[in-house]
Amino acid sequence: MGLGRYDYDRRYRRRFWSGFGKLAFFAVILLGTGLFAYQMGIEQLKGRDVALREEVASLSRQKAELELLAGQMQHAARAAEGRVHDLEARLAREVPTGDLAALAGLVRKRLSDGLAPQRLAFVIENAQNPRNCQAAETKRFVITTPLVKTGNRSASFAGGAVTVTGEGESARNAQGAPEAWFDPNEPVTLRITAHGGVEEVTTGRLPLHHAVVIDQTEHRFTIAAGPRSFVEVTADRCPFP
Repeated sequence: MGLGRYDYDRRYRRRFWSGFGKLAFFAVILLGTGLFAYQMGIEQLKGRDVALREEVASLSRQKAELELLAGQMQHAARAAEGRVHDLEARLAREVPTGDLAALAGLVRKRLSDGLAPQRLAFVIENAQNPRNCQAAETKRFVITTPLVKTGNRSASFAGGAVTVTGEGESARNAQGAPEAWFDPNEPVTLRITAHGGVEEVTTGRLPLHHAVVIDQTEHRFTIAAGPRSFVEVTADRCPFP
């Protein structure tokens, strides 16, 4: 009887501890699995946090780049607006309108017809509103050069009250030697002499314009190149003032 009871208790304890051990083993397994899963979750969260931080940094850089680009575009837009404003102002200044546009069209047509620009400029420069002036006189004379000091070297106007003379540079041939006639492309010197010895001098390239007042009369002269050796002088007289 004692031996049988002993065996039963021992077997009971053995089964108890065996079950407890299995339970403990499974508990350890579950705990280890849980810790592993927890650690994996922590690592994943850390990785996700790093990824999010990198994404935030990348977005911040992109935002800064976009802000810089936007600033550059705004600056370019303001610069373009300024250029447009300048072009509009220049257009308003330089493109003729109204009467000026009509005159510009007329000038363009006359130039296309073959009229010399110098002649057209001369006409425009000398155009004036009608005045109580006497009819203009046109005469020609020879411009004096170092090689020519003879011939018709003056022109008189207003009944001899005013005389015009002039000197110029000799023209040169293909070999560079001086000719007898003057070079109309070089400056000339004109002397306008009135009765009493009053003299006025004007120098420059042709055509030249000059005015002198004598005894309450304004004498206006326009001197242009004529046939070789000659200049043509057009003079009119108007009350002054």
